[in-house]
Amino acid sequence: MRTVVAFEQRGTRTLVKLAVCPVTIPDLGKLKYTTLPAVPDDRPPSLADYGEALRALLAKHRPVARGLDNAFAQKIGTASPLYFHMVSTPADAVPWEQLHNGERFCALDGRWPIGRIARIEQDVEPRGFVPPLRIVAVLSAAERDGLTQLAGLVRAATTLDARELGVHLHVISAQKELLEAARAAEREEAYLRADGQTDRPVITVQALPGNEQDLSSCITAARPHILHLLGHGGIRANEPVFSLLTKADYAAQKAGEPVGMGSLVLPAQSLVRILKPCAPWLVVLSGCQTAAAVETRALAHELVSLGIPAAVGMRRKVVLSVADRFCRALYPAVVSLVLAAVHDGEMPVIDWASALTPPRLALAGADPERADAWTDPVLYVQHNPFRVFPTSSRKVELTGYLRFWLEYRDNLPDTTDPRVMDYVETRIVQTRELISEDSP
Repeated sequence: MRTVVAFEQRGTRTLVKLAVCPVTIPDLGKLKYTTLPAVPDDRPPSLADYGEALRALLAKHRPVARGLDNAFAQKIGTASPLYFHMVSTPADAVPWEQLHNGERFCALDGRWPIGRIARIEQDVEPRGFVPPLRIVAVLSAAERDGLTQLAGLVRAATTLDARELGVHLHVISAQKELLEAARAAEREEAYLRADGQTDRPVITVQALPGNEQDLSSCITAARPHILHLLGHGGIRANEPVFSLLTKADYAAQKAGEPVGMGSLVLPAQSLVRILKPCAPWLVVLSGCQTAAAVETRALAHELVSLGIPAAVGMRRKVVLSVADRFCRALYPAVVSLVLAAVHDGEMPVIDWASALTPPRLALAGADPERADAWTDPVLYVQHNPFRVFPTSSRKVELTGYLRFWLEYRDNLPDTTDPRVMDYVETRIVQTRELISEDSP
């Protein structure tokens, strides 16, 4: 069970509390003013010293100290994820992923994976799951070749766990060479399935559209459980955005014209508008500073605050080789985590923080003090744990249909024609009845 430390804001001051703990702790939920540490511009002289200073700061609040001590007492082979609830924007800028317990970096030990809980709490209903696990990868970044990430995703779709679970990888890109490689992989897997290897993944390929509306249609039609986006993070009009390169951008780039970060620029609200209809479980933003909370709230943070269950971004600027290694190590862990959840019970929890430990270890190498790229990935989730349940494909569709009508009703203005409201309420009642009939 997770341990949650929460940061709140009162004017210019920050307060901290122990919000959730697996054991009874006196003064759980009691707020105390705290002084946030300086946020290093690049990296501190010693990551371990900085990480121990973070723990010392947290330990000044007795309930928080006892909650962390309980987590740190976990034996090898068990997990007690550490989450930080970021109601305070200044606290969100601190690299808590570097937390060190005096013996090791917590985020590099499977017992203490680290994640963040988004500022705005929204309930996430359990999601029905019918294999295959659908991974949609949009790989289209300026001056960044997506071929290595494509190879990592194809590799993740062909692991033993993936073949047991079942995976459908859908690739969307405007990069000509990448589309050719993806179609070659599509033909190869289709040939192997036709040859009797029925546990091979399904790979499908699609060219990236040039506008937001068509991209939304593409992603919605693919119905991703997991969405991977390779592009560029940035700030526009004090709002975090994500940019993708279109086919027209690639043609202009080839002709020597400047294309910047790409003409398909998606603010957080636009991304959520694209993603809400297909209800993804997890969104991975493979782009620089998509988890940077210095100038404004991070893009990954905003997605979760606006209703996406979980999102991963990068805290700083990252070189492509780091993003590629992260991708290569992340998705086998994601597939294994989902498979374990499916085997676990009727409505198991999927704790995405655990999936980040393998890629962090891959980025850390033998010397996490020097190779600090492992501190860059940041996970944001909702306050309630994410659950899945095995079900029929019909019930999954009905549940998504119900979610659509509920959100539609909740966004209707007070001046809505009563006849429209009656129609919407009728749809909600009818869909709930159908779900009830479909339940065993």
